[in-house]
Amino acid sequence: MLYLLSSGCSAHKAGPRIVVEKNSELFGRLPVRSIDGVVVGRNAQVSTQTIFELMELHIPIFYIDSCGKIIGHFVNEKLSTTRLLRQLEIFRDKDRQLELSREVVTEKIFNQRDLLKRYEKTVGSEKLDGTTKKLKQTADKLSECRTLDELRGAEGIASKIYFATFADLLDQSRWKWNERSQHPARDPVNALLNYGYAFLEREVRIAAALNGLDARIGFFHSNDGRKDSLIFDLMEFFRQPVIDRFILTLLNKKMIQPEQFSSTPAECRLTADGRIVFCTRYEEYMAKVYREYGDKNSRDMIFERVKKFSACLKR
Repeated sequence: MLYLLSSGCSAHKAGPRIVVEKNSELFGRLPVRSIDGVVVGRNAQVSTQTIFELMELHIPIFYIDSCGKIIGHFVNEKLSTTRLLRQLEIFRDKDRQLELSREVVTEKIFNQRDLLKRYEKTVGSEKLDGTTKKLKQTADKLSECRTLDELRGAEGIASKIYFATFADLLDQSRWKWNERSQHPARDPVNALLNYGYAFLEREVRIAAALNGLDARIGFFHSNDGRKDSLIFDLMEFFRQPVIDRFILTLLNKKMIQPEQFSSTPAECRLTADGRIVFCTRYEEYMAKVYREYGDKNSRDMIFERVKKFSACLKR
């Protein structure tokens, strides 16, 4: 993945390579076909010729703000009318919609529980045992949910239980945690979670496009036209096993420092240096192979899980 986030960064095409410059000085050259995707910040520039080449090779381009949020993207999607109609048909079936939503919420809650269990040895099972039991009880009651609103309520309760214990997973001498604050982030940990979830959105968008899914039509999150609902539905599978796990590693192994955040009364966000550290560590993490993923890395695991979901729509 090529990141162009710093002010003064630019990329242009030179034959079969992408030339990256910083303040008009050569920074590096990359074969176009070696790039999985390009992430562009507000003050970076990408030439039109480069965009054309990337689109022709089905290499996605994402434009993000300083908080990591996707502002826009170019993804050369291959969507068929047949698949779109099938997706609409399934998601308009209220029973099927409820079934898929229950699957998502169940998997998310067990992912939350499993992540907490990873920390039992270091944190102490007595601190986490009550939380993991509450999460299990919440998951067990999902079969009683008869509407989407009830499922959404259960998902909200589980997330509140999970994040109430988050401080116990952190080195509290370095990092403070009160509660989950999304937009804006009030502290460094929330800023990292927001940034990480924005990166997860990018991963899921790519996987959905490659599997021929229409991002706009979801089943759990509301299809109100304000966001691509299916992307946020699919993201629920991966928040804890991919992003939360990464953020906790980043913090507890001191890969990122408190001074790499900028705080105002309004919000907290990563500094330019902090974003470089995040992107570098993120790519290292996403390339790491895990036995529990069937000897796949996180990126491949996301693709395979979305592929499995896509296949279930054909039945």
